Amino acid sequence: MHDLIIIGGGAAALSATSSALGKHLNVLVIYEQLGGKTGNRLTLRSEEDYLVGHILVHLAFPEEQPVGEAQLAGEETVHLFERQVKTRSGVTLRDRAVRVTKVGDYFHVETARNGVKKGAAVVVATGVTPRNLEVPGAREFLGMGIGYSPTTHAILLEGKIAAVIGTSERALRGAVELSRSAQKVFLIEPEAVPANAPMIDVLKQRPNVEILEGAGVREIQGVSTIEQIIVTHNGETRSLHVDAAFVDMGLQPNSELVKGVAEIDPHGFIVIDQKNESTVPGLFAAGDVTTAFGEQVLIAIGEGARAGLRAYDYLLSHPAVYERALKSG
Repeated sequence: MHDLIIIGGGAAALSATSSALGKHLNVLVIYEQLGGKTGNRLTLRSEEDYLVGHILVHLAFPEEQPVGEAQLAGEETVHLFERQVKTRSGVTLRDRAVRVTKVGDYFHVETARNGVKKGAAVVVATGVTPRNLEVPGAREFLGMGIGYSPTTHAILLEGKIAAVIGTSERALRGAVELSRSAQKVFLIEPEAVPANAPMIDVLKQRPNVEILEGAGVREIQGVSTIEQIIVTHNGETRSLHVDAAFVDMGLQPNSELVKGVAEIDPHGFIVIDQKNESTVPGLFAAGDVTTAFGEQVLIAIGEGARAGLRAYDYLLSHPAVYERALKSG
């Protein structure tokens, strides 16, 4: 029996783990990939970035140092947490959490290969999975000029040409950010934009933004990095020369393991309160899998730390449950 089980291996999960270890809790972290997606390089014509979760972190050149330092801080902190967790014996379990249920006062976490793990409290920080663009070249150039999130670090593409593929709120917001510094932005809309999307009105007034309504992406082409996107628009085939492309066909929250247990919103995100607690007492959630919007690594770190501390508060406020967990651990 564990005091706290944390599910996930990204920024929020590792931050929650660090907070819990600081409170001397008996913690188990169940993860498939420790560090999330930290370390996946995104190369844009000889410039390098990192994806942390689905967030682009820019390794700045000297003239961009103030921006680069802030963004790099998130990645460095994630690596610090990762090293801390790896040095603790018995804290991690590399496996896939399949299901979370509450049996009496305790939670049962079913894993794919290691049976059921029991805990007095649980933090779910399983993140999201981007819906892929399934066209020739999309997978080949992933990380080589193609990212699965419109970046808010628009300085990277200052004076360059970018494309945003998608009609979600994130895609439109990313296009607006990019249009402030990029030479040109193509907004490729395979589907109709929601009528209540305020960002589309802003984009229509930007002279460097071209909106391709109803366009379909047919292929991504390039040599070492992305160079052009082949689209069909208004019955014609066009070749769009770009330096980078960001795909946002929507996000799929990895919340299946708590469906039917905790409340999930219509889009699949775990509903949490200001204390990061779900609708089930003792079940907390943090990061991109929740209804709390963030998308920045440092925000995810903060959310994870709060979830870990709130889980500790929950254990302190339920002494009978906590003490039984301590004795059985």
